[in-house]
Amino acid sequence: MAPEQTSFPPDEFERAVPDAATADELLTEHDPSFKRYVSQRRARFEKLFGAQEHKQLLDRAEQALKIAYARFALRHGTWGKDLHDYHNESHAVEILSGRIDYLCDRAGPERLPPRDWVLLTLFGAMHDLRQRETPDPDRLVGANESASIEECHRILDAVGFDREADKDTYADLEMMIAGSTFNTAPKKNPHVTPAEAATSAGALAPLLVLQLDQEKPDWRDDPELRHRVRLTLIASDLDTANVSEPILKLSKSAVRLCKEIEYRCGRDLGTESAVPVFNFLTNGQEAYFFDLHQFDSELGTEVLGAMKEKNAPVVTALVQHIRDKYAGGPGEDVTGREIIDEFMHKTSELSGRAAKR
Repeated sequence: MAPEQTSFPPDEFERAVPDAATADELLTEHDPSFKRYVSQRRARFEKLFGAQEHKQLLDRAEQALKIAYARFALRHGTWGKDLHDYHNESHAVEILSGRIDYLCDRAGPERLPPRDWVLLTLFGAMHDLRQRETPDPDRLVGANESASIEECHRILDAVGFDREADKDTYADLEMMIAGSTFNTAPKKNPHVTPAEAATSAGALAPLLVLQLDQEKPDWRDDPELRHRVRLTLIASDLDTANVSEPILKLSKSAVRLCKEIEYRCGRDLGTESAVPVFNFLTNGQEAYFFDLHQFDSELGTEVLGAMKEKNAPVVTALVQHIRDKYAGGPGEDVTGREIIDEFMHKTSELSGRAAKR
């Protein structure tokens, strides 16, 4: 999956945070709470799995988390000038401190080897580092994900991992990040039949498994590849686990992504955004929740599947309310902001009803 030579070189934000010491200084200035989170996460890991036998891995991972978070916050987050409402450092945090911990608590820490929990944490911090790359429709892996993979590898280099001695770590994270590519249209891939491609709209992770089936049919005999695939599917499930979160959080994530799309399209939330916001919060939500999303790992299905099923009728009711409220589509005087406010108001109402059940 990785190109033979660097195709996404370091940018100004990568150069601004070249190492963990610089990241630490920036965190002290802008967001000391993340430093506390990293310390607390390490303490929890050491309590569960031991300290000394994992010290080198934890030292490196701690530094990598700080570098990734600082770059993300500067590049697309609250520290910089290109704030993406969804793809910013808060998305990393919701995976790190919310979804991974939830998965660990519900499944039990023993369900995965200690190293896997660390790799999932690194994935959470690094899978969306780059968001401004030019799409390439001829490539299966998204350009943002390809760029994030290359930057991830450079972060691993910077904190003491070795591309030969630790090649599994590089390869595992590469496939995990590649698998987080998410599209609303089938992938075009000469190695996959049209029927298979048609079922792959959404997260790329399961299609990467289909590729392995065709290119290396005996891959299941390789324990390293079996392990890598398992991690990739779990990582993909964590990335899209908003479908299993309480409806208020699910709706907030939808609104954040909606606002980001409008921002990326150069529209404010006035009348010009009314139709695209309406479409995204109705047809778009139904398509994502019911058609594009699925849990692909055994662990994700087991721990998160029931909550998604519980959310399904609430999502349907929410979407139908917006359609009824703006029957025939939003009028000329309706703004995107009004539709978002109505969407969240109805979410609060439905959330209260769900809590009483």
